[in-house]
Amino acid sequence: MFSEGAKITKKGMEWIKFQLATTYGLDKATMQERLEWVDKGENRELVHRVWSDPIGNIADWENADEPWLFLAACVEWYELYYEHKTHTHLPVAVDATCSGLQILAGLAKDASTAHMVNVLGSEKPQDAYATIASRSMEAIPERLRPYWDRKATKRCVMTIPYNAKPFSNRSYIREAFKDKDVDVDKEELTSCVLAVRAAMNEVVPGAMRVMKWIETEVARAIKAGAQEIEWTTPSGFVVKQRLMKTAREIIQCQLMGRVSISIAGAEKGVDLKHHKNATAPNLIHSLDASLLHLAVMDVDFPIALIHDSVLCRATDMCKLSTLVRKTYMTLFAKHEPLTDFALSIEAEENPPIIGDLKPEAVIDSQYFFC
Repeated sequence: MFSEGAKITKKGMEWIKFQLATTYGLDKATMQERLEWVDKGENRELVHRVWSDPIGNIADWENADEPWLFLAACVEWYELYYEHKTHTHLPVAVDATCSGLQILAGLAKDASTAHMVNVLGSEKPQDAYATIASRSMEAIPERLRPYWDRKATKRCVMTIPYNAKPFSNRSYIREAFKDKDVDVDKEELTSCVLAVRAAMNEVVPGAMRVMKWIETEVARAIKAGAQEIEWTTPSGFVVKQRLMKTAREIIQCQLMGRVSISIAGAEKGVDLKHHKNATAPNLIHSLDASLLHLAVMDVDFPIALIHDSVLCRATDMCKLSTLVRKTYMTLFAKHEPLTDFALSIEAEENPPIIGDLKPEAVIDSQYFFC
């Protein structure tokens, strides 16, 4: 709970409803469906049971998507609605939809990617993971298709914008099938990984091109003699990415035999591979940080930030949601972060900006952070 409470409002009560439904498991439902969920008689009874005796009625809430957050929301709702408490201290959270792809959509000005991750408005929340699962279905082995769903693709789709490679993709997919008690062999895993990556090239083309361009241009910069990669974020933070190979020594141990150890402080040249793998994720994270940093610089109410999730009191959520959207618009409508990055590393080729996205549209996207 926030130590400082805020007087509850009618709109604030709607955000408490949102928190109840979302933490229970309706995070893919429309906003209206979430609000209406709380008004159903059986769900009000559920909230009352959880509030009145959490331990005795643990079966009512232990399987919620976010059980402890749901429990806290039940207590807050009951005390506000039925006991007429006037102030709320509950943190209400809204999350980005695959924040890495949201940032890449802005960098590439790519409307296709933007639509998939709710930068562009729609009547219901878009689900990039389910879309990739659907688009890749025909390319995976037929016997695995009954088990192929958004959960099977989620970790791949989530981490590919951070430069996850096919090897880690394979482990994520293997684990997803293992959760369904399905064994897969190496060839099947390879087919699944190729299917997911092909679907992403089709569904989020701008994002994939930006990542490839960054890897290519950073490699050129390092080969041309750069010792580090440097850029300045929109919030003014200067990033200096210095990744060096570490000198190693082979020693003969009495018990462990030959062991290779790193020598502290001993460098032997720039680590090209590490730079190629790290730059896209670090650029995305630096812009993520700038987005939230700039959005909350002037707020005068309590907040909490967890990577791509923002939390505040229900009374303040309308203002915070608006600030996040306006900041994203400013980052990508009034600035060209990818062009700025290209200049900072003296890129040889122009960045692959598609240009069919108008970042101003995010202002009207209900599900950008939801």
